[in-house]
Amino acid sequence: MNEKQEVVMFPGWKKDLEEQSRLAIENKNYEEALLLIHKLESFNAASNEILVAKIISLSELGQNAQAIGLCRKLMKEDESNYYQYIHIYLNILFHSNQYSEVMDTLYQLENDTNLPPEYKAHFQLLYDQCEEFLTTTGADEKEKDMDHFIDSLENGHFKEQWKLLSYHRTFAVRPYLNLIKPYFVDTKLNPVIKTGLLQWCMDEEVNENLEIEKFEKYMVVNPTVIEDVLDTKFAVKVLNALDDIEQEDPTLFSFMKQILYRYLYILFPFTPNLEQATDVADAVLALAKQYLTLDEPSPKQNEMTKDQEEWMEKIERYEKIYFSQIDD
Repeated sequence: MNEKQEVVMFPGWKKDLEEQSRLAIENKNYEEALLLIHKLESFNAASNEILVAKIISLSELGQNAQAIGLCRKLMKEDESNYYQYIHIYLNILFHSNQYSEVMDTLYQLENDTNLPPEYKAHFQLLYDQCEEFLTTTGADEKEKDMDHFIDSLENGHFKEQWKLLSYHRTFAVRPYLNLIKPYFVDTKLNPVIKTGLLQWCMDEEVNENLEIEKFEKYMVVNPTVIEDVLDTKFAVKVLNALDDIEQEDPTLFSFMKQILYRYLYILFPFTPNLEQATDVADAVLALAKQYLTLDEPSPKQNEMTKDQEEWMEKIERYEKIYFSQIDD
């Protein structure tokens, strides 16, 4: 049994973490809320209220797939709160434009005699809205939406581009591929948006060579053969270098992995050289500890080389430049 498992979470500490999580969400600090929730989960001290807060935080950060997956898991494991989770689940599906899935789920609930009365009216409204959208939104409407999206890539601000990209990734990309291609080499377009466009092509298995520019570098890639952000050789090497952290402190590892993901997401499909993986691993670990404001830095953090310190500064700088715009 490791040291983490032997530590008991006292009621006072649990209450403090729950209160801090609640305040973080109230202040829209969703990443901070997730970090606090991870601590509670690592001690098996996450209540139903805390798990709901985790779902909300994931959804607000645009991590709808993770939020939906957690809802499905909890719907199976926590029968006493089943209808609360399915209510949240359906709303996330609806707001991520998965209308058919909403209607299929509600159809299965149609004859559920245990469905609480307070949910019935809202569920019926959701069903009607989904049905209306699916029957009234045709090809012309999609073309109009796509014109708006392309115009935003040309003239819009980042927050609008990100929102429209998330919406349009529910469409097939092939009819619009020729419209999108020029933006992969548009030096003015935020690299985060370029990554989202490329992942859209990966999702749709576009078997075509695409030229991409980022940070004055060019690459030709085929979306069907490239690996996703954390599956690249570089990402795997960095994570392998920090494998012991995952065993010793899952919360720290999870936060560190988020930092690495965001940095590599900005660069994707480019990555640093493989020989730089160790420096990046140490830099990411040091940044994670710095963000967590731990009192006792690790020996490695005290012995940071100049290269590792430069990586810390670079990763932090890129995050601020390219992700801070989401909240502008």
